[in-house]
Amino acid sequence: MIIHLVRHGLPKTGSDGLYLPDAGLTELGHCQAASAARKVIELNPDASFTSNVPRAVESAAHFEQATNQSVRQIPNLAEMKTGNIWNAPTSIKKRISKGDYHVDFKSMGGETIPEFSSRAIAGFSELLDIATSSGLSKIAAFLHEGVIGTIIDQLEGRDTFDPKRRSTMPYGALITVDTESSAPSFPGYWETEHLD
Repeated sequence: MIIHLVRHGLPKTGSDGLYLPDAGLTELGHCQAASAARKVIELNPDASFTSNVPRAVESAAHFEQATNQSVRQIPNLAEMKTGNIWNAPTSIKKRISKGDYHVDFKSMGGETIPEFSSRAIAGFSELLDIATSSGLSKIAAFLHEGVIGTIIDQLEGRDTFDPKRRSTMPYGALITVDTESSAPSFPGYWETEHLD
């Protein structure tokens, strides 16, 4: 099965650089999502999926509105649960805003990397089950960097997501993976030409 994995557009953040709770997209984020949607339309997926997180849902909406193909939400494909990061010390907030996943999110009411990996893999398995039972061969998924990284790691035989394994995925970028190929799922770059 071919899966086009698309990262959501740039979300709204606070002055501390942290995503706002239930943040949607910025104006630039909507532009990135619209560009990604146009690219995905060219790829002609049989079906499309997203998480239930506003930034991913808003990104997927650009595709949904342009194609009238409803985008199915899978809650387990949500990004890592960070808990109440907005009350964390400034030093922790700075690490989080720079994409550091190795913060003790559990102590703030969030989840550990292994818990996140397990949940995201369960969400990916649900996506695959739906696609397989529906006879789909090509799908799109509008997701989050950590979830996309977890999916790539899973396809490459790793059980736990490691955010330092690859370069940061740009907002609106995509990567195409083949679940039936033994080739590495990450070719060393993200597809971003559609964002120029």
